[in-house]
Amino acid sequence: MLSQRTLSLEVRDFKPADYERLVEVFNSNFPDYTRSVVETRSRDESIDKTKYHLKRYSFVDKNTGSIVAFGEVSHITDMYHPKKFTLNIYVEPTWHRLGVGREVYRKLTDHLKELDAITAWVQVKEDLPQQIGFFERRGFKETMRVWESRLPVSSVKSAQFKEYLGRVASRGITISTLAEERSIDPDSTKKLHEIVQVIAEDIPQPALYTRVSYDQWEAFELKNPGLLPDAYFIARDGDRYVGLSVVWKSDTEPKSLYQGNTGVIRDYRGKGVAVALKLRVIEYARRHGYEKVKTWNASNNAAMLAVNTKLGFKRQVGWIVLEKDLA
Repeated sequence: MLSQRTLSLEVRDFKPADYERLVEVFNSNFPDYTRSVVETRSRDESIDKTKYHLKRYSFVDKNTGSIVAFGEVSHITDMYHPKKFTLNIYVEPTWHRLGVGREVYRKLTDHLKELDAITAWVQVKEDLPQQIGFFERRGFKETMRVWESRLPVSSVKSAQFKEYLGRVASRGITISTLAEERSIDPDSTKKLHEIVQVIAEDIPQPALYTRVSYDQWEAFELKNPGLLPDAYFIARDGDRYVGLSVVWKSDTEPKSLYQGNTGVIRDYRGKGVAVALKLRVIEYARRHGYEKVKTWNASNNAAMLAVNTKLGFKRQVGWIVLEKDLA
């Protein structure tokens, strides 16, 4: 019975008409991280296909004609290597444990061989031991963990942290927003792109950081439908950008903000700038009726984890990055 259901699958290239189903299957697997069709399409369409690879397959049940799974192979833009890829497998929950994931993985493996890939990565939630075991049996090994933390905005007593704002101000550092910087400095986004690259180089990740071009960064960040220019905070020392903290709105979680990078260039670390930036994020969230901020940090990023703990972020279930050497 199980093998018959598996053998009734047909694999085909992903079509634009499949986005609704892709989002439905993804959201049913990860109800805490839901996406909209607009957000998913925007991300796909923002990728520079002349450099970065993205291939997605749809797996259709021949008996019903419905899509029951998706498989993806793609480059990671900020860890770019022409022969290193990340894999994603999404199976409709009612089809779990029926061999569908195995069929999807087989197809993705064939595609990796066509690409002459040397490394593959996957991410699996810490509380999904069966999925972890699935990849470990296929030669994947843990390389790092990323912890999620959540902050109930109403729990933060901002007054107890006011010393950080005063300390930063006393050093002549001011905090503005992307919206404000754009209005006064025609080179603001070029400067912002550069500091993003500098800060990202020090963020722990499974492989060496690779710089992202201005055009690709602009497509991902400045043209992102979730961008909030007045919640993209920038620390300045005179005309020099020295730190940033950014949050994104979510179509499917209107009361939550997703925290992107918070970082400070090396010369300005340990001066309270990161805390001051995050306090501005919290102030923005409270003022605009957001109830929660979600963020993710590498488990070995002690400095940022300490900042989050100080402010009241609570650790949630994390994600394990698993890697397989294909060479």
